[in-house]
This record gives sequence, structure tokens and C-alpha cells, in this order.
Amino acid sequence: MKRLIVLLIVLAGGLAAAALAVPSNAATVNGVAISQQRLNSDLASIAKSTDYQCFLNAEEAVGTQGQTGLPPIHGAGAQDGTTALSTVTAEYASNYLNTLIVHQLVFELAAKKHLQVTPQDLTTAQTELVNQTSAILQEVASSKYACQSEAGAATLASVPKSFVNGIVTFDATVSVFEEDEAGVGSTTADLERYYGAHAGDFDTACFTLAEYTSQTAAAAAAAQVAAGTPFAQVASQVTGGGPQGCTILYGLASQLPAGSNLEGLPVNTVSSPIAVNGSYLLLEITSRTSTPFAKATTAVEAAVQSAGAAKTQKVIGAAEKTASIAVDQRYGEWTPARALIVPPPSPLSGDVLNVAVNSSGTTTSTGTTASTGQTP
Repeated sequence: MKRLIVLLIVLAGGLAAAALAVPSNAATVNGVAISQQRLNSDLASIAKSTDYQCFLNAEEAVGTQGQTGLPPIHGAGAQDGTTALSTVTAEYASNYLNTLIVHQLVFELAAKKHLQVTPQDLTTAQTELVNQTSAILQEVASSKYACQSEAGAATLASVPKSFVNGIVTFDATVSVFEEDEAGVGSTTADLERYYGAHAGDFDTACFTLAEYTSQTAAAAAAAQVAAGTPFAQVASQVTGGGPQGCTILYGLASQLPAGSNLEGLPVNTVSSPIAVNGSYLLLEITSRTSTPFAKATTAVEAAVQSAGAAKTQKVIGAAEKTASIAVDQRYGEWTPARALIVPPPSPLSGDVLNVAVNSSGTTTSTGTTASTGQTP
């Protein structure tokens, strides 16, 4: 079957008249501009880093439980990682512009609440960004979304520092927003009060773990323990099973499905089988000791943010539907009901700067047919 012609918008020199017609803003959010230059710069940063592109695709896959990845970034005539970037697909540009719109809304909402992001908030957000990037890369390592590197620091180093700083600032702002929506606050005194009221959740717990491929196998192992066999001995019969060291209880519990109630599990008692990603875990806490606030601070922050996450998302979602948002028509149309940009099916004829490069059957470097091109 004949493939569709790929329409490109190509970045070319010597087109002064066309350049004058290009709007200076990619979008406006409640009167605040997201400049074309900002969008171009960010898209170019992503397009020139195959490692970061792979991470973003992996992040989307993890967020949708492997259902979808991101649209291809490159139009025809461009290879991953090239410095002479010529095209970015309209679908990808629209997707990323949507991200910038959400960022601007969050900054605006935080300013209305007079929330302050401190240097310590930024330092914490930087550390968490590196750790979360590594965690996502490791999670997809054995899937079709696997990347060449599993190191978050190296992946983030593949894009400009100014680009990473923008992500860090956004992440830190969201964290402070969540802490406020949780009704706790983000100061040290606020977090200490929360810790005092929930100190047991942040105990240092030493534990033994065993993983089984079926609920039946996990139940059989639990029956062995009930019959008098020490769990450490039962767990040692499974590859990787046995004592796992010690960690803050909240961090361990937050990795398990809701309802696991690890905080309420008595010491030296084996849990019921816990279903996690197709496997079944048995877990026994062998000791619990109090953790000083200074060592538990990161976990306390995470707990407070988690407590305020749903409310924060609700506030942001409401803002997306009521904000005054205008988008350059080349990227599509903002639809408040869906809170996203719907990209155009093809560029306007006046935006196609080099019709001669249109071709049939042009493919991206990944082997998939490129979608509509958009100048980065």
C-alpha cells in the first residue's frame, strides 16, 4: 500500500519573509508567554540526545504500564543525536509544548499560594531526579523500552544543564505544592511535627524477603513457616530470598501495593502473599527501631508529598480546564475539556517551507514512518 507523503517544515537559511511571519510565542498561559525560542531550545536539547529521548520514552511507558511510548521526535532527514537538526515532528512538539503549559500553570498556582522553593528544596529535587531517572531506566532494562545506559546521572548529563535545572525547579515546586496541599507545610518545623505524629512509620526495619512466581507457591511457603520452619530457611530456598538488610519502613511500604499494611505487620511475623507485578512476595520484619528525624527527613518529605499528591493533581486539573490558554496554530489547538493540545493533522500549506523535500516512504532512524514535521 502506498505510504502517505510526509509533509515537512524544514529549518532553512535565507527565508527572511517566512521568518518574519513566525509568531514569537509558542503559547500563552493566562497572558504569560511561552516563547518560541524556549520551545525550540528545549526540543533541540532533547533531539540531540538519544539517551534522554530513550529515557523520556521509558518514563511514558512506565507511567502507562507499558501501554504507550512517546511519538517519534524526528521528521525525515534527521538522525538521532545529530547537531545539524532540521525537523521535529508536530506530534512531538505539541506533546512537549503541553508539558511546558502545565509547568507554567503549576508555577502560577504556587505563586498565588505564596509558596517558596528554597535552595535545599532544589538540592533535594536534584538528587531525587537523578535517582528517579535511574529507577525508570532500570525498570525497563529487560523490556523493549530498554536504553543503553541505566545511569540517571549520565543520562541527565547528555542534555544542557540549563534544561535539567528547569526540570529540577518544576519538581521542587510540585513537591512544595504537595506538602502544602497535605495540610502539613514544607518547613523543617512542619515536617518535624508530622514525623512526631507518625514516628512509627519511619522506623528502621530489618526484613527477610522471598519472591514466588505464583500465589500457590507463596502460600505453600507460608504453610511451611506456619508448620514451624523458620522463614529465613524457607526464603533461602528461593533465588535471591533471605535477609535483605535494613531500611526505613515507609520507603519499603511505599513500594508495595496499597493495602499491604506493612506498617501494621508484627515483628517476626510472615506477611500474607503480596502481589507485585505478576510475582508474589512473602515478607517478615525481623526488627524495628526508632529512626532519628535527621535520618528520616527524606522519607518524611516523601510521605507528606504523597499525602498531598491527589489534592495537588485535582487543583492542577481544574486549572487546566479554566485557564486562558492560546497555542500557535502550527502546534494544534488547546482543548480545555481534555486539557491538552490536539496537534494538527498536517501543517498549513503556508508553513511548508521546502516542498521539494516531501517524499513517499520516508522513515525515521528507528524505522517508523515519520509524522508531520515541525521546526525545532
